[in-house]
Amino acid sequence: MHRRARIDGVATAWVEASPAKDEGGAPFVLVPGLSMSWHAYRWLIPHLADTRSLLVVDPPGAGRSRRLPGDMGVEAQAAHLSRWLDVAGVDDADLAGHSLGALTAARLAALRPGLARSVTLISPSPDPRLPRLRDHIGALVRGVPDEAPRVLAQAAGDYLRSSPLAVAAFRADIGRGPGSVAQGVSAPVTVVRGSADEVSSQEWCAAIATAAGGRLAVVPDGGHGLPQQHPQAVAAILDQAALR
Repeated sequence: MHRRARIDGVATAWVEASPAKDEGGAPFVLVPGLSMSWHAYRWLIPHLADTRSLLVVDPPGAGRSRRLPGDMGVEAQAAHLSRWLDVAGVDDADLAGHSLGALTAARLAALRPGLARSVTLISPSPDPRLPRLRDHIGALVRGVPDEAPRVLAQAAGDYLRSSPLAVAAFRADIGRGPGSVAQGVSAPVTVVRGSADEVSSQEWCAAIATAAGGRLAVVPDGGHGLPQQHPQAVAAILDQAALR
């Protein structure tokens, strides 16, 4: 079900899925990456929605959501998504974010410590070993041969629709250390990486897991677009994280 509401004057869109047989428990809340809409999770949703409800947001400036009037960095995005969850009636959730959305999910969990039961950071970005925006773009290009064609098609469509201010704000978040990503996150953390990911290195993902006191899960042969490329494997990891 597609939903949309004005939150602090900003039109914000999301998708909700309710299972035919609801076994109760907190919903999954999924945050897409930079300039990505809910479509980044479209192949993952069927693997999660059998017995648990879930919500997938179009972050500010992506999909059908309008941009924030000022700062578009992850702290501002996390604050906006916190208010979104109030509007959506969610006060208990298993959070997950992909790429830059992983950083947003971590900041949201720190901002609302009573909200998150678990936090899963999938292909977290930006990796500080890539100190400039063009370095991140180069890493994405190098990883193209390891991505499924549908990853590239979906990402291209979302980028064309997104606000360029979201990419500009990305620059301000480059250089965060693993301690900054994990700071204030009290829920159990799982970091997920594809073994062929050119954007999020093994060292970076392991460092975040260590800083958060969590664990690292590696998907063999996975690129950066894990939710699109290996949805079944990611769903299994999310289910396991939610049971911790």
